[in-house]
Amino acid sequence: MNELVHNPHDRFFKLIFSDIRIARDFLWNYLPQEAVEIVDLDYLIPENNSHVDENLRESLSDMLYKTKIKGQDGYIYILMEHKSYIEGKVIFQLLRYITSIWEEKYDPKTKKVPIIIPMVIYHGREIWNVETNLLNMVQGIEDLPNELKTYLPTYRYEICDFSIKRKKRIIGLTAMKVAIEAMRAGTAMTKEEFKERLRRVFEYIKQLPEEEVHEWFEECMIYLLNVREDVTIEEILKVQKEIMPGRGEIVMTIAEKLRNEGMEKGKIEGERKGKLEGEREFAIRILSKRFGNQLTEEIKDRIREADEKTIDYIGDNLLEITIEELKDLVK
Repeated sequence: MNELVHNPHDRFFKLIFSDIRIARDFLWNYLPQEAVEIVDLDYLIPENNSHVDENLRESLSDMLYKTKIKGQDGYIYILMEHKSYIEGKVIFQLLRYITSIWEEKYDPKTKKVPIIIPMVIYHGREIWNVETNLLNMVQGIEDLPNELKTYLPTYRYEICDFSIKRKKRIIGLTAMKVAIEAMRAGTAMTKEEFKERLRRVFEYIKQLPEEEVHEWFEECMIYLLNVREDVTIEEILKVQKEIMPGRGEIVMTIAEKLRNEGMEKGKIEGERKGKLEGEREFAIRILSKRFGNQLTEEIKDRIREADEKTIDYIGDNLLEITIEELKDLVK
């Protein structure tokens, strides 16, 4: 797929959940209360490696956070399901990713592995109606004696079902509401349903601090124009004018930028150079969230001039690279 944004779902998800402020707020609101009471959300460190199978990365994204659970090292693993329909096998995929993390985190001294709290976020069309407890999927489990049940692996995951039909109210930071409604719009079945979700996106964007409005509007436009082949810039701008009048100058600047990048009806026909420029700007955006003022304009300009190999390395280590390593890399 020759597009500026090769995997828009994953890009959008990582943009949201690499922001520790948003991730912490999300976990505070959507982890079970008994987990919130023992998980130290002030100690939350994102890890960069993806555990999703290569062939599933168009439909699944993941984030792993190191934290403290009752004073011990532990992890929270979030899997984002991007399909518009429900995948009944996600419980097995998730188990593979958990065991993959355990293989990495196994302590040969103590011969122990850390606790991992798994969560699945879904924003498709239908209500999530598949099993969340692995043991319940074993045929005839209710008839097995307890002795035999000990041979079976078991775990459960927490499901955050933001499907359109469930109509679950989104709680937490306004930025999270913007993101979830944008993803709902991305999987809307009809044009009318899409426009309704888009109106909600703009209603939430209006509530953001002034300095965040431009960024979130641009990111939502890029995301939606990439995931919806049936939507044009003009259709998005028409809804925007209904909900956000007076933002014409900012909006048209973004629209013109997207047109110049070759975006039309959700597809970007840019060449390799355009894709690389997009990856550079995405890296700068994420690193700016991590380092704040430490990421000077000089460093940003060097990233914009970096070659493909350097950008690939930075992209693979966005959540782990230190500011000192970054300076050395682009000097």
